[in-house]
Amino acid sequence: MGANSATSSRTAALRTRLHYYATLLAAELTVILVYPFIVGSGEPQSVARLCGLIIFVAAIYGVLGMGRRTAIATALGVPALLIHAINVAGYWLGLQTFALVLGLLFLVFVTTVMIATILTDASVTTDTLAGAVSAYLLVGIMFGFAYTLIEQMAPGSFKDTVQPGKHFTQPEFTFFSFVTLTTVGYGDIVPWGPHARAAAMLESVIGIMYPAVLIGRLVGLHGRKREDAGVS
Repeated sequence: MGANSATSSRTAALRTRLHYYATLLAAELTVILVYPFIVGSGEPQSVARLCGLIIFVAAIYGVLGMGRRTAIATALGVPALLIHAINVAGYWLGLQTFALVLGLLFLVFVTTVMIATILTDASVTTDTLAGAVSAYLLVGIMFGFAYTLIEQMAPGSFKDTVQPGKHFTQPEFTFFSFVTLTTVGYGDIVPWGPHARAAAMLESVIGIMYPAVLIGRLVGLHGRKREDAGVS
């Protein structure tokens, strides 16, 4: 009786978590799909901040119901979200760097929590897969914030091989981040400063290791499930 109750509770929790992760994944894909319109708009930075708001809200929603971790994520994410919202309206622009720092810390924390939760989950479900993809996309968005912050703190850390001297916007750093994460490396944007290169190397390693570790974990769980089914 107790075992059945525990199983039912876990099933209900997985369904709820799927809803959370699916919402985050939908928000991330939406931001990626509207990328051409962000870059082509007259105010790419403002539109990028608006997209950042969508990601922040979805990410906070994605870690609801996790106790202390939810509280920490909220404490980091809500101030960044509010500053970004005010920046969209054209106010408090002097706090952009502070908002980037808070946003970066928030994304690092949420991504770490999600990956840890996924890797420690004892079963392979649709929820696991949705969370895994969401976390992978969060890594790309997170490093986009990091590159923007690096360029603000040390101008000239990135160079454009097509248009020398070009000033990069946050959407362009997000593009560079995903190119680096997937190790495609088009070469139009080049990390020039030491901090930029260190961050790019770190993201490249994550981009290679994340799918390998994740696939190994999922294959291991699937094999264990088959063994358990055979034993029973």
